[in-house]
Amino acid sequence: MRDLIVKLEVVDDTAASALRVIDHFDRLIAERASVAAMVRAVAALAGCPAGLHDAGRDISPRYDPQGHSLPQVQSGSWARVAVPDRPGAWVWLERTGEARPLDALILERSAKAIQTLTGASADRSADAAVRIACDPDAPDSDRCDAAKQLGLTGPVTVIVISSFQPPSPHSTRVGRHAVTLVAGTAVPPSDLRAGTAIAQEPAHLPTALEHARLALRLTDRMNGPGPSLVAYDDLGALAVLAERTTPQEAAGIADVRRLDQTLVTHPWVIDTLQAVLDHASLRQAATGLHLHHSTLQERLVWLATQLGYAVTKPGGRQRATVAVAFWRIAHSEDELTDDGG
Repeated sequence: MRDLIVKLEVVDDTAASALRVIDHFDRLIAERASVAAMVRAVAALAGCPAGLHDAGRDISPRYDPQGHSLPQVQSGSWARVAVPDRPGAWVWLERTGEARPLDALILERSAKAIQTLTGASADRSADAAVRIACDPDAPDSDRCDAAKQLGLTGPVTVIVISSFQPPSPHSTRVGRHAVTLVAGTAVPPSDLRAGTAIAQEPAHLPTALEHARLALRLTDRMNGPGPSLVAYDDLGALAVLAERTTPQEAAGIADVRRLDQTLVTHPWVIDTLQAVLDHASLRQAATGLHLHHSTLQERLVWLATQLGYAVTKPGGRQRATVAVAFWRIAHSEDELTDDGG
């Protein structure tokens, strides 16, 4: 191959370059290179960022031409080629402007090389099927096949929890969460801290997964005064807060910062506000918090001085409701390391 490349360089540089691409990937296969090394080679040969998305294995490595790792992104409209025999997997190039002559060859050879390195047949496990069925980037045909493998043909309940232990056979890790798919409109066990959403058909699973993740943002800890199990369909207008506000944006809101400041010395603040907001009377709230009525009154007087509004006033109650919701969104990324409220 090397001799042929040298000869072609004299008469046809394009053909020589194509052979270099083929030779490069052949050598990576012979060396049993890692998938990451394969993607770095794609980026280096193409001279632009490149990535691999493999929903079945929940990986999306992405590199620049110098081999530096880049943040994960959706492959979007970039030129891409599917990895043969691996549903939900493809390689892409982030080329700006017109494609170059060797782009198609680089993608094709890299996809076949990745197939060889990762196995000739696709991962048929339930874990892989759950990930592919919920993957927004996966082709409709791959998503449909994955749902059929799981026996899902009608409505599906998506359950998202922060625990590392999935609760049923149709569960796996997807990103930072454990995701479970249950046929029908199921009611999850009450002993979970989870967000749920309904996909009316398997094609809607990616959207339902995102909705369930948003619902999880607004859950309370287990045995807290607020709900630890939240259904997206029950959120109403609150869903808009979770959809349009990132945890970082929520943390910057003045009312949220005040809550965080009070929590430093008074860890009961959120529980107290949640109980007052959820009960029709202060006596009921005090009972739920296992406090004497006068103790709750003292807490609320102190809170009014710290927050700048009284929770017992109509306007203050509305403000506190929104503030607590934003506080939960702000701290939703803490759920994997701290299940406190």
